[in-house]
Amino acid sequence: MFRLYVMTVLVAAVGAAYAYHNVTVADFQRDIAQLEANNRTLKNNQVQLSQAVDTANASLEAAQLSARDQQEAIAGLTQKNNELARVRDQYLEIFKNHDLTNLARAKPGLIEPRINRGTKEVFESIEEDSREVADAGS
Repeated sequence: MFRLYVMTVLVAAVGAAYAYHNVTVADFQRDIAQLEANNRTLKNNQVQLSQAVDTANASLEAAQLSARDQQEAIAGLTQKNNELARVRDQYLEIFKNHDLTNLARAKPGLIEPRINRGTKEVFESIEEDSREVADAGS
């Protein structure tokens, strides 16, 4: 009888241990499945973030190149503007130092072609600068 009692207790203990083991293993397997799903989600997020960073870096590089090109264009235009201002000042100095009205009245054939030629050059220069400004803006 004692043997039967020990066997019954032993079978019950083994059964309880087996049930506990199955419940615990099922919980672990459920946790593992959840962790694997989280891992997949995190890996997908990492790929998306990596792509977003690459896109942002490419956009930043393009913006930096554009800014550098604009700075170079502005520097070139500033240099041309300074040169044009110098030329303008030279021409104004000529007008300030000479009485062209009296000279034009006395010798119209001498002054008029020069004035017309200079005016044409100034207008052509302005047109060229306007084209450069329009091209730099696009």
